Amino acid sequence: MSEQENLPQCNKMQKVFIMNKGAHDYSDALRYGELSFCTEGLVAKYNTSQMVRIFNDAFKDSDAEDYILMTSLTTLCSIACSVFATKHRRLNLLIFKDERYILRRIVFD
Repeated sequence: MSEQENLPQCNKMQKVFIMNKGAHDYSDALRYGELSFCTEGLVAKYNTSQMVRIFNDAFKDSDAEDYILMTSLTTLCSIACSVFATKHRRLNLLIFKDERYILRRIVFD
């Protein structure tokens, strides 16, 4: 399967949800859609209830074809994935490999 076949085939511009706005170069993720930062700066890594509220708000208008870019605190990523999967019954993960982001989809039936 070519890289082109992994990209979305719809008219709507998908969103790439980035857990925290950091100093990383996320430009390669623009191939998948508009970048949307869920948090910025320091995040209280033990305040999981606050994280749930943040992601419920961040994903309120999300689409099942949107993406989660895996970066930042593991707790933040875990809760983001849980909230997204609960809402859409799937995950579309962008994982950094060999200087670019690769897509991994998981559908929960």
